[in-house]
Amino acid sequence: MNDDKAQAQKKMIAVVITTYNNPKSLELCLLSLGNQTYQNFEVFIADDGSKDETRDLIQAIKNKFDFQIYHCWQPDVGYRKAKINNTVFRQIIPGRFPITLCLDHDVILHHRFVEDHYLAHAKENFKPLLFMGRRVDLSPELSTQITPNNVLAFNRGLNLDLILSGLKGETKNVFRSFRMTGPGWLLTVMKRDRVYDLLGSNYSVTTAVLNEVNGYNEDFHSYWGEDGDLYVRIRNSGVKCYGLIGYAIQWHLYHKRLNETPEHVKLYQDLLHNTEYKKCINGINKVSS
Repeated sequence: MNDDKAQAQKKMIAVVITTYNNPKSLELCLLSLGNQTYQNFEVFIADDGSKDETRDLIQAIKNKFDFQIYHCWQPDVGYRKAKINNTVFRQIIPGRFPITLCLDHDVILHHRFVEDHYLAHAKENFKPLLFMGRRVDLSPELSTQITPNNVLAFNRGLNLDLILSGLKGETKNVFRSFRMTGPGWLLTVMKRDRVYDLLGSNYSVTTAVLNEVNGYNEDFHSYWGEDGDLYVRIRNSGVKCYGLIGYAIQWHLYHKRLNETPEHVKLYQDLLHNTEYKKCINGINKVSS
């Protein structure tokens, strides 16, 4: 069977990229998506009110890729990640896209990133699944060195610049750049299988499951908490949830980060103990209480 026919028989993946006013990082992310070993996917950009520069970038770059790009935008009236992602989720038909893969615009993806997410689901025979990855946090210095001209040198795995930055203590968790696939006992010994929560920039989920739990809870309209809320509902639904470190690798470009509030942290900690919460009201569909 030739490669094109083999690729066509694989499951189609909906790759959802959440973005806000950072076209430079979005371009790097898209370029790394263009260099993937697994090509059977389409891209949905969930844009939480970016200015015209983001739209202009997408228009200028989209014809460089073999995959389709859809740009979904909403007005900027504050932090509304949950709302824009649900708007995108409504466009993702489970029959066409059995798997939904979510990430943020400020990451560079290993060239086997999409393949790894696909294989995680394939190993479970495409039964309901939430697979969670992790990332490497690049230093400010290294982040500024990555451009559209050299980004693909960073999506091959460990390189000298990464190693040196890690040895200096600037780039965090640099050896997560080393891809590991098993055996299972080795992953356990090296603590690579200790992933217990959902990172919004690196997870994939069976699309039907995403719809069953009703997507993101749009009651979250300030930074932090919406990803954890989604994780708890998927976990409570009896769906298998697991993750690996050093698999489905991504590198996070440095930027100043917002901080979660103590109130948000307490809300999530309380939520973790709630085993009955399986579906939100204000989600993909609006459910009568």
